[in-house]
Amino acid sequence: MNQRVIKKVRCNICSAGCPIDAYVEEGTLVSVEGSRDLPGQSGGLCSKGAASRQYVYNKDRILYPMKRIGKKGSGEFERISWDEAYRMIAENLLRIKKEYGPQAAAFYAGYPKWYRPALLRLANAYGSPNYCTESSTCFQSAAMAWKSIYGNDICFPDLMHAQTVLVWSNNLYHSNVGMARPYQSLKARGAKIIAVDPRETVTTQAADIHLKLLPGTDGALALSMAQVIIEEGLYDKEFVEKYVYGFEEYKAYVNQFPPEKAEKITGVDKKLIREAARMYASNGPAGVMFSASPVVHNINGMQNYRAVMCLIALTGNYDIPGGNPSRPGPVSPCNEYGKVKRLDTIEAIGEKDFPAWFDLPCEEAQCTRIADYILKEEPYPLKAVVGFGLNHRMWPEPEHFQKALKALDFYVNVDLFFSDSSKMADLVLPAASSFERDVVLNGRGGMFFLSEKAIEPVGEAKNDIEIMIGMLRAMQLHDEALEHGYEKYMEYILEPSGVTLEELRAHPEGVKGRVITPPAFKRYEKEGFHTPSGKVEFVSQILERYKDSHGYSGLPEYRDFREVSGMDREAYPLILNTGSRKPQLFHARTYRVPWLAGLEEATLVEIHPKDAKKYGIADGDMVRVSSPVGSICGIAAVYLNSQPGIVHVYHGNAKGEANDLIDRNYLDPISGFPGYKSYFCKIEKEKGEVKA
Repeated sequence: MNQRVIKKVRCNICSAGCPIDAYVEEGTLVSVEGSRDLPGQSGGLCSKGAASRQYVYNKDRILYPMKRIGKKGSGEFERISWDEAYRMIAENLLRIKKEYGPQAAAFYAGYPKWYRPALLRLANAYGSPNYCTESSTCFQSAAMAWKSIYGNDICFPDLMHAQTVLVWSNNLYHSNVGMARPYQSLKARGAKIIAVDPRETVTTQAADIHLKLLPGTDGALALSMAQVIIEEGLYDKEFVEKYVYGFEEYKAYVNQFPPEKAEKITGVDKKLIREAARMYASNGPAGVMFSASPVVHNINGMQNYRAVMCLIALTGNYDIPGGNPSRPGPVSPCNEYGKVKRLDTIEAIGEKDFPAWFDLPCEEAQCTRIADYILKEEPYPLKAVVGFGLNHRMWPEPEHFQKALKALDFYVNVDLFFSDSSKMADLVLPAASSFERDVVLNGRGGMFFLSEKAIEPVGEAKNDIEIMIGMLRAMQLHDEALEHGYEKYMEYILEPSGVTLEELRAHPEGVKGRVITPPAFKRYEKEGFHTPSGKVEFVSQILERYKDSHGYSGLPEYRDFREVSGMDREAYPLILNTGSRKPQLFHARTYRVPWLAGLEEATLVEIHPKDAKKYGIADGDMVRVSSPVGSICGIAAVYLNSQPGIVHVYHGNAKGEANDLIDRNYLDPISGFPGYKSYFCKIEKEKGEVKA
């Protein structure tokens, strides 16, 4: 009888990192379950985690290093050795560095995210300022908005002690399942919930108030809530007077957004706006829960989020229990995470277009326009891309990005799957999944964990950091943390905490770091705020620097996308709102997992019954959605959960990619983020059948 062993693995499909019991028999992953014997775990897994075996043993897995033998984009490759692959990388990257300078190479990190500090180290060792990540269109805009006000990293809400929680465009059941249980507990103890979301979701159903706004109008709603809070004297006068910069200017500006006006802009009833504002300001402590992308995926997204985030300081809920504390729990120091700084002695891509990105700073280059930079050789020739998990479908007009990849002198992509982006590469390298590597992780409460290697990598796959170390050595570059190998690198990460690898291997439940920084509240009383003024900045001095050159406003200014887009609304009367996550899907990668992809025959196009009637569309009909830059086909799903005039499509499905519909120049001028959540389209019934 074959013996099964259980390995403790952290799922890496999304950022939640849920613990998995991996059942292994004769070196093969045979099944997975959610862990039950770790603190706070009940054994549950989302559908994505439950399909992990199909993820690991996928027919599209890259098994060996492969070099291109046909024309770029042909998909013709031949197997080579790792030694040959490293020689090829060294020869090409060192040649490009010699001919064009180190800035001619960009180092890009997509999904997953665990290896990012190491890739930044590799970029620095090479001498390139162009370290980039998918956060050029994901999280960083929200972080910039927060830093422009408070000067530190985003402070998430203290759900355990909040009396009111303002959930702003965050569907926990789709994007962070681990937070669902704490969210459910809010109602059990009598806390109030205000949910802001254009759609009705499982998350909004639990809310006391649902502010169902039009996509892209978040800033107007937040400014209107502020207007009510100030007009009715519900703001924290002592905190504002002592710690806020620019309040009088902010007060004058929000007076332009009474609920009566906001109702016309957002579609939210003025009575609900007043009710929500009073509840958030009066029933404290109150916390605001953010999401990474829905608000910032608008052409005024960063300012919209700034308007939301100002509400925290306005009501005195910053850095207090039950509000948005800066350090709600104990922290154990470690190396790497958030501590490796990007090389900034050479101008990076995106620096001229989006200067506030670098001032706030993001510690990475802004690469939303990288395709244009490659094709136009601006601000200088960009000749090579070293990609880890690069997927062109992340960008608007993704085929334009493919064109740019084709134009590179040298492009290597490290990935789990042989994607369309990898087909453009000169060299493709196989990455290991989370089941095929040891990874040191740090968590909340000063805890450290080891995600165990459950099986040997398929084929000749290697973990991403081992590949980076191989590149480093092949080019004879130096980095104190990487050059001694992966095992030493993990020990280096742990060193400040006092925790050892041996301890982590012996304790799958995790080990608390020995050097603990205790939790603290109202640290600003001693430290101030890390902003130019030393205060909370309702008027950002950093943004004000670029008022003349780039048109930025220091205030959380609301610019309505419908007015500033210049769009022909007769030709494209509907608002296109795209999404990335469903309970069973997370971006493009999960669409290749049979169990998950099989749940949808084709891309679903969600429309309101009134629009369905107007355009003669029935539920299940094949439809075509068109924008000024493209069109896709999909299956109509007629729902009441959205609003008339809105079309909702999830991105990532190659059978109908939503990002094909988004203009690559439709960007937030401050962050560079595409307006994925509020572009324009039309819809019509398509003849014929959907091809699976």
